[in-house]
Amino acid sequence: MLSEEAIEKLVKPIIDRQEKINAFVIKAICDRIKEIGSLTPSDAYALVQILKRGGDVRKINAEIARQTGLQIKDIKRIIREVALDNYLDARPYYDYRMLPYVPITQNAPIMRITKAIAEQTAETYVNMAKAQAFMMRDLQNPKILRPTTISKAYYSAIDEAVQAAQSGVVDYNTAIRRTVIQLADSGLRYVTYNTESGKVYGQRMDTAVRRNILDGVRAINQAVQDEVGRQYGADGKEITVHDYPAVDHAPVQGHQFTNEEYAKLQSDSGESFKDVNGVTFEHFPRHIGTLNCRHFTFSIIVGFANPTYSDKELQEILDRNEEGYTLPNGKHMTMYDCTQKQRQYETRIRRAKDGQIAAVAAGDDTLAQEYQAEISKLQKEYK
Repeated sequence: MLSEEAIEKLVKPIIDRQEKINAFVIKAICDRIKEIGSLTPSDAYALVQILKRGGDVRKINAEIARQTGLQIKDIKRIIREVALDNYLDARPYYDYRMLPYVPITQNAPIMRITKAIAEQTAETYVNMAKAQAFMMRDLQNPKILRPTTISKAYYSAIDEAVQAAQSGVVDYNTAIRRTVIQLADSGLRYVTYNTESGKVYGQRMDTAVRRNILDGVRAINQAVQDEVGRQYGADGKEITVHDYPAVDHAPVQGHQFTNEEYAKLQSDSGESFKDVNGVTFEHFPRHIGTLNCRHFTFSIIVGFANPTYSDKELQEILDRNEEGYTLPNGKHMTMYDCTQKQRQYETRIRRAKDGQIAAVAAGDDTLAQEYQAEISKLQKEYK
């Protein structure tokens, strides 16, 4: 079974590519902002009329489409690799039951499951790509963020640039800085709508894409494990283990349960449950594998399957988590808390880097230096 580290390595190229798409769009807009600022007012106006025929927007959309195609191929490849790894791990159980173990391509149910989840994960990504936009502040009410398509954000930015160029302001960069900062602070976002409340939500595309792929990985892990368990007659499950688990799931990770007891664990009945060694656990509401849980289970034959981790090793993992880190202000954080804070810092650093990319492309050296100072500060705190 692939480790978390191995899965992260599989996913990283997709996230890197998504960040490049984001940087490409921001830079393409800011390159034009810089060009307009270097022209006379009449030349700037003439250029904008040419740009509004759609040449740049078509190039941007074409590049996004090209990169999206590469993303889809890699997403499907990852799902297939994870499925194969799970299937290979199940071989000893087929042998134990004296059942034929065929190559994965000849196992029709596994192939159907793999294709379905690969297609579903890829389709979700495509839908997210269609829903990507900038979240821009309303000029009349800066507290309001409005979703703005890439094309509208582009045309709005060059309109503001030409207005600044024609106004004869002394410092063009200062005049257009608000637009550059807005583009960078937002970045490409996955925009969703709550039909009941009417509210609009935006999440960075790279963050949303990462979550989508990891959801797909968890789905294929669990689906293949459930199917191979059905094929060889599994009568139990073992919950996977990862460092720095959330407090509710920490006690049960690495433990084995019969199918009946695991059903209690996952039910909403509220009843307690026991592992195969008779250790009793109190019920917890968040099911394994849901609500951003990184655990899943693999099917086992109780009595034949040795636990992956000893009780001593499991306790050491819990102890490391609790040891955590104490902030300079005296606040203690578990390592799980630290990983949540880590993700927040990573997002802030990516946003600051977007800002620097935008500022450099727009030719605003002062703003670029401000973003570099912010990056350095955040990276120091992050380390």
